[in-house]
Amino acid sequence: MFPEYIVLHTAAFTGRDCDRDMIDQWHKARNWSGIGYHFVILNDKHSQKADGSIENGRPTNKAGAHALGLNSRSLGICCIGHGDKFDFTPAQYESLFSLIRRLMTEFSIPADKVIGHRELNDLVKQNIISSRYRTSKSCPGDKIEMNYIREQLAHITASPEHETLAVSAESRLAMTNAIAVLQQHRAQFPNAQDELDEFIHHPEIISMTR
Repeated sequence: MFPEYIVLHTAAFTGRDCDRDMIDQWHKARNWSGIGYHFVILNDKHSQKADGSIENGRPTNKAGAHALGLNSRSLGICCIGHGDKFDFTPAQYESLFSLIRRLMTEFSIPADKVIGHRELNDLVKQNIISSRYRTSKSCPGDKIEMNYIREQLAHITASPEHETLAVSAESRLAMTNAIAVLQQHRAQFPNAQDELDEFIHHPEIISMTR
């Protein structure tokens, strides 16, 4: 998959301890293969995990199941909480901006293609996707201002202090070789295959081995 967009969502859930695993269960209950988002960002209502924690969902090289009409062309990020009732926490915003900036750099996605789920309707108006994919959802929520998010991303991307540090050719080669060894011997770790895939497909690892 070669993503052109990043789509932001809310879990639309006000309860406690919502995380990647809970959403994975919800989506499997719909007979999906598993969680449809590529990333989940936790809020301050988890009893064991920190506010702003980022959890991996589907690998970024696999199409998600989060935005009908755009799944094969986008990465999905879900922020825990209910965006119609509460804004994201400061920690969620900090993690969100950091994550999106990395994805924008890795996949060459401009800030104007970071959209909220509800903004699929704008793509319908522009004839980018079919009208059958119009949504009635307010996701990521009435409290979430997407123009503000895009403005912050554009500012962050343009700031010299946020430029991506160069990785030496030697470091890239060493990491590539290390991953090749892990892949070669992955059968020896039957209980860690999902974690290995999450590591290998993490944005920072992918950007370092390109």
